[in-house]
Amino acid sequence: MFDAHKARELAPVILRLGLTFVFIWFGTNQLMNAESWTGFVPEWGTFGLDPQTVVYLNGAFEVIGALMLGFGIFVRWVATLLALHLFVIASSLGLTPVGVRDFGLSFAILAVAFFGPDKYCLSALYPRTLL
Repeated sequence: MFDAHKARELAPVILRLGLTFVFIWFGTNQLMNAESWTGFVPEWGTFGLDPQTVVYLNGAFEVIGALMLGFGIFVRWVATLLALHLFVIASSLGLTPVGVRDFGLSFAILAVAFFGPDKYCLSALYPRTLL
C-alpha cells in the first residue's frame, strides 16, 4: 500500500542521490576525456589557464562535490556550491537545449540545498561530528 509519509520522507533522498549520479557522471567523463570538453569552456572562464586544465579542475570539483553530496556530508553547503556552479554553466550556455537542461538541474540541486541533510546522510547519522 502507498505510504504518502514514507514517500515524502524519501523524496529528498532520491533527489540527492539522483543528482549525485549526474555530477559523478559528468565529472568522471571530464576527468577521463578532458579534451572533448574544452569546447564548453568559455573564454572568460579560463582565468589564464589552459582550457584542458579548467576541465580537469571542473571535473574534480564535480566528483568531490558529488561524493560529499552522495554520502551526505555538508549537504547544504555542497549543494549550494554545486547549484551556483551549475547556474554559471547554464547561463554561459544560454537558451540552448543543454543550457536549459542545466538550468533545470540547477534548481533541482538548489532544492537539495533547501532540504538540507535527510535522515540517511552521514551528517544526520553522526550529528555530533563536523559532518
